[in-house]
Amino acid sequence: MNQRLHKLLTDLHGELLAARSVGPKDRDLLQHLAEDIRAIVEAGPVAHPTTTYHPLRQRLAEGVKAFEASHPQLSKTLANVIDTLALYNL
Repeated sequence: MNQRLHKLLTDLHGELLAARSVGPKDRDLLQHLAEDIRAIVEAGPVAHPTTTYHPLRQRLAEGVKAFEASHPQLSKTLANVIDTLALYNL
């Protein structure tokens, strides 16, 4: 995995775990995102990156919409990760 992407995912993981004042539905989304990211970071390079990152990209897109108004910085970070994944064709 690219070092820039690894750092971005690691930072996002920390930000997700630190998010406060979210409802149960949003907390569930944050937990799933955190689990997806942890699994990818711990796995390192993967044989089929497109299939590995596709579920994460979908959840990130959900997060962008869900947190756009209530947590704009988090939403922006999620969008940046989506852009970075696209940059690396993942």
